[in-house]
Amino acid sequence: MTMNAEQHGNDASGERSLGAYLHSHLIAAAAGERLFEQAAKAWKDTPHGDTLTRLTGEVGADKAALYGIADELGLAIPTYKKPFAWIGAHLASLGPLNPLHGRSGAAGHLELEALITAVTGKSLLWKTLVILSRTDPRIQQDKVAHLLDQATEQLRELENLLLETTADRFADTGT
Repeated sequence: MTMNAEQHGNDASGERSLGAYLHSHLIAAAAGERLFEQAAKAWKDTPHGDTLTRLTGEVGADKAALYGIADELGLAIPTYKKPFAWIGAHLASLGPLNPLHGRSGAAGHLELEALITAVTGKSLLWKTLVILSRTDPRIQQDKVAHLLDQATEQLRELENLLLETTADRFADTGT
């Protein structure tokens, strides 16, 4: 049974704000998932390929968890917003930062920075939900805290990958 905003102490405007916030993250999650898929393809035959493939799976699971949380809150993404998620995902699959899907040079570096930025945004989402879980019993604090811990680990891995490969990436381009 889904409780409405008044039953758990939030006003309707706060509920609309939370819905808009979650919808924005759901739209971004679709694009982020595609960015990870493209990066995993680019790094497939490298020592970091397995890491990016695993992270891609985790990002997909995180997106599914966010859909579940929005549904549990009665704030599922409305049908009219779903095309924005589809468009964002397809634009991301074109690789605007790294159209040739390479690992070297500025494009490869920017792609890794984009992955870090995506996970940073997701981490901030989980932090927001942890805070809201303190007053909203519909949000499972343990669940969002686990998702936050996972995002923190994803950031650590991505930053390590970026830093470990920076010198080679720019040496490959001569810049």
